[in-house]
Amino acid sequence: MSGKKIDGFKAAIEMLQGLDLAAQQSLLADIARRDPEMAVKLKQNLITFDDLQYLTTAMMKRLLQDIKLDDLGLALRGANREVSTHLLGMFSTGMKRDIEDILKGKPRPLSEVLDAQKKIMDVVMKLREKGEIVLSKDKSERLV
Repeated sequence: MSGKKIDGFKAAIEMLQGLDLAAQQSLLADIARRDPEMAVKLKQNLITFDDLQYLTTAMMKRLLQDIKLDDLGLALRGANREVSTHLLGMFSTGMKRDIEDILKGKPRPLSEVLDAQKKIMDVVMKLREKGEIVLSKDKSERLV
């Protein structure tokens, strides 16, 4: 056995990040029954689609290089209004119109919306690991 130490908390976050939203919530509920403090700590460290509200315009431009607008428009159907408004406010009029067309298009299954969110979050996690984007929930911390 190697001397490499495994960070259980980090491993738990990574595992949770890989699950879909329903599975995340179910697992966190199980953890909360056994260890409420740990469940809170995990939730605070989990990156969700709603955390995209903390992206700067420059970071959003970087993200757009690796995602499809169709996926973003579809994913925004499942986002809260605050996140949608923030993200749409970053785009030029033409791009904003294209995203809104997808956002307000014909009804689509929730599974497609969640799949689009997962695709985007997979890219967000890769960019975050590379240090190309930062998601700081600390409102007092100004990103430049």
